[in-house]
Amino acid sequence: MSTDILWTGWSGAQIAPDDAGAWTSPEVGPGFAFDELVASWNVVTPPGTWVEVAAQVIAESGECSGWLVLARWSSDPAFTSTSVAGQDDPVAIAADDTILGRDGRRFTAFTLRLTLHGPGEHLPRVSLLGAMVSADARDSAPAPGPVRPGAVVGGVPAYSQQLHRDRYPQWDGGGQSWCSAASTAMIADFWGVGPTPAETAWVDYETPDPQVPFTVREVYDESFGGAGNWAFNTAYAGAHGLVAYVTRLRSFAEAARFVEAGIPLVLAVSHQEGELTGAGYVTNGHLLVLTGFDENGDPVVHDPASHKIASDAEVRATYDLGELDRAWARSGRIVYVIRAAGVAAPEPPAQPNW
Repeated sequence: MSTDILWTGWSGAQIAPDDAGAWTSPEVGPGFAFDELVASWNVVTPPGTWVEVAAQVIAESGECSGWLVLARWSSDPAFTSTSVAGQDDPVAIAADDTILGRDGRRFTAFTLRLTLHGPGEHLPRVSLLGAMVSADARDSAPAPGPVRPGAVVGGVPAYSQQLHRDRYPQWDGGGQSWCSAASTAMIADFWGVGPTPAETAWVDYETPDPQVPFTVREVYDESFGGAGNWAFNTAYAGAHGLVAYVTRLRSFAEAARFVEAGIPLVLAVSHQEGELTGAGYVTNGHLLVLTGFDENGDPVVHDPASHKIASDAEVRATYDLGELDRAWARSGRIVYVIRAAGVAAPEPPAQPNW
């Protein structure tokens, strides 16, 4: 049985604030009881403006949560973007980028709310708001399906987080923790929207790939204390003109459809000693870029942590399909889908997860 996953999103044309500066989505019932929700947003925030993203969920019992804040976010570097810790709700928990049920509760419906803050003539511009909900996704078995051997997206740059070890430790302790931002930086530069030399001028001139610490600064979550907030990474890409959101896939067969459409993906994985041959590290949570599949059908990735001492040239790696799938399954097969607006995503399945 395949995992239940639903992605629901609204475009900018469908999002208009009310007199209080808030847009509230219709109530969405996915047709199954879900245990996780991850929201995504693509917003351009002029200086001095920001948005608050919140979700409300209805439990199977009929209990309704309060509005749980997932983000107070801005692309203005002068604003400190943050999730909100410690929200006390009897029905659900806001755990950084994810809504979870309290005491094992499951949900039957959700509503999103996006509130705009700032001077009236300079309000943020919203191009996308959505959420992915899922049931029993973590450690699930893959849905069967083929990948096309030899299908690789060319031109994706390779950035090693290891080259940034202990640099700028105020952000998540330094580069050894920057896998998500390094992966997002690769994708942003692939689509041609990475930072300019002028924008990275503040980065120390001895720092390689200055777009990596630049991206870390932009995606850093003050409350979480790290640069690995899934939604903050896609929000950064969305603020630079891309269509970007977090979802789950059911298998590498679904991932292969994106590769064939020319869209690399960021995958969330977890693995311990001996579980991912050739990785050279263990991790309880890591992000890497899927660029395609080799002639044997094994995944070709740009893994920013692939060696303890690395150059960018060592970032490209090929892993065993089954081993990487088990590592990916531990996150429930989370992906960042980040694409140019003019590049169409593949046709989604009957139960759409993109």
